[in-house]
Amino acid sequence: MLRLVASSGLGEEWTRRHGVVSFSADHPVARVFREHEPVRDASLRADGTVPEEDASVLVYPLMLGSRCAGAFLFDEHGTGPVDIDRNRHLLTVASICAHRFDQLVARQGGAAGAVKAEQRGVDGRPLPPLARDRSTMLEMAMSNAGIGSFDWDFASHQVFWDERVCQIFGILPDEFDHRIETFYDALVPEDRGLVDAAVADSARTGRYAVRYRFIRRDDGALRWLDAESRVVFDWKGEPKGMVGIVRDVTEEQTRDEQLQARRNFTINVFRALNTASSLEDVVAAVSHTAMPSLSADRMALFLRSDAGVMQLVGDRGFDEEYREKLRGLGRVGPHAPSLAPLGSGDPIFIGSRREFGERLSGVLPDPGPGMHAWIVLPLSIKGEPIGVSVIVFDRPRTFTPDERVLVAGLAGILAETLLRVRDVEERRAHLRELQSLMLPGELPPLPGLDFLVRYWPGSDELEVGGDWYDVLPVPGDRITLAIGDVQGHSASAAAVMGQLRVAMRTHAADGHELASLMRAANQSLCDMETELFATCCLVDIQPEDGTLRMVRAGHTHPMLVGPEGRCTSLTGPVCPPLGLFPYADGECVVTEAVLPEGGILLLYTDGLVETPGQDYDKGVGELAERLTRWAGNARASRGHPPDLEQLVEHVVTPVGRGPGRSDDIAVLVVRRRPERRT
Repeated sequence: MLRLVASSGLGEEWTRRHGVVSFSADHPVARVFREHEPVRDASLRADGTVPEEDASVLVYPLMLGSRCAGAFLFDEHGTGPVDIDRNRHLLTVASICAHRFDQLVARQGGAAGAVKAEQRGVDGRPLPPLARDRSTMLEMAMSNAGIGSFDWDFASHQVFWDERVCQIFGILPDEFDHRIETFYDALVPEDRGLVDAAVADSARTGRYAVRYRFIRRDDGALRWLDAESRVVFDWKGEPKGMVGIVRDVTEEQTRDEQLQARRNFTINVFRALNTASSLEDVVAAVSHTAMPSLSADRMALFLRSDAGVMQLVGDRGFDEEYREKLRGLGRVGPHAPSLAPLGSGDPIFIGSRREFGERLSGVLPDPGPGMHAWIVLPLSIKGEPIGVSVIVFDRPRTFTPDERVLVAGLAGILAETLLRVRDVEERRAHLRELQSLMLPGELPPLPGLDFLVRYWPGSDELEVGGDWYDVLPVPGDRITLAIGDVQGHSASAAAVMGQLRVAMRTHAADGHELASLMRAANQSLCDMETELFATCCLVDIQPEDGTLRMVRAGHTHPMLVGPEGRCTSLTGPVCPPLGLFPYADGECVVTEAVLPEGGILLLYTDGLVETPGQDYDKGVGELAERLTRWAGNARASRGHPPDLEQLVEHVVTPVGRGPGRSDDIAVLVVRRRPERRT
């Protein structure tokens, strides 16, 4: 029988139930005593009650050599495998307790109830004598903890390893030559400096501690080792050697590296997605962070529409033919059975094309070239599906448990980001709709002139801007063009822009000349209940002779491209921006020039030439160079300056849509038609 000899925190009821246990009983303590192996049992807690889902008893054998003297039982939370480090510590505690129990038995001379040396086992055979040697206790504790010892003599350059150290390095004890060079030869070359530095430092501190990599001799496996020792000094205080212990920590190092990689992955993905303000930003963030970490080659992102279908909103790595197949998923009804796996809520890991055929055939388009493994991530918020991400690999693979954990974390972060970005996109769409209502609709035809307008909203701003353009209704044959920019990016800026544009059209219809019209516009903005100011450029053109008159209020100077392809800036006096203070008489000065036949006039807002961190004048110069180069190439190939569509498409549009453009851009381009001559 096994008898309870000590307990803590268990109570009388438990003692009564489990005070005596038969060797042959189906009880965790009896099983441990018979099998000599630790047991975690969730069927019965130590207090005698049926455990909750996260509770169990943990029982360790009290081993003395090859025999078991009893068992050590813990009542604790948890039902999964015991952590490697904790298991090692508990084994060491059990070993120390076993030997201390042996000492107490010996001291009491076989007191009543103690385990005696003559005791017979369950098989009836005599049990071996109990170990009582103190060195045996230490040896067994180190053995249970997987610790080996070494002794290094500096004078002879010899090192002595016990059997466990030899086993760690993959060397048979009889074959170890005790040369310190044999140890250094096993080190990974990059880590030899770490060991040398630790040895050199030990002469000063008396302590040697280092973690390094080495190559096992028997199987060539890369392993990690923790070494710690004390330096032995002679009577002169000179180091003569060191005695220490080593422990293989490869599993710990691997876990630490995986944990750190998991943390880095989560942090990098979170940082990238946290700054995303559009669906394209989300796709870019995933492709730049998650895909390299997972060694993925392609990805597609689907967002659930209001109609319930999954629509492709971005991808990387697919050709246009396969991309069109992915778009086809959005044309399938939301309740189609074939799409059910995409909304299951659980990630799907497909390691081969054969497995794809078994699980995803009919759900996703058939694999194209270079597609051999897949991860399908349903994205949901509080159980409500909002999208799906598909990650594709160019070779078959088996997904590790750690990768599955990383992907699960990615799904949560990605779902939260998509929800936020979708709200931002909806708000941005509403604000842009507001701004489009503030801008003029279809502009009237201009006799003798060809023209077009373009507007690009800021790429990085949620709020709308105050950029605008217009063709003002003025009496007579002259044509008055206006372009301007209200300070800031907000609904207020768009509203002020709309009011200013209406006021300017009203003043123009009253017959104001150019300078008078600018003064009236300034006064209108000063009278508004706002602290915002605006820049503006007004240009009068006489189509018959190309006479051009211009007034600028803090605005960028227009560009004029001659029929020969040369580009110049229309500079001249400039008055202060609108809305700062009333203008004095003569504040607005008119600049005159000529728009030749076939010549092109480009009016634009500052977003076209301003880039964060770049000088404004440099931006203007680069725009002039691009216009000159394009116009010259077009004239050389066609014999005449480029038309407006080509000019905007190849010179202006790429800048308006380029990276880093956070400001709105408005462009108004005018070309004077050449007169037909007989």
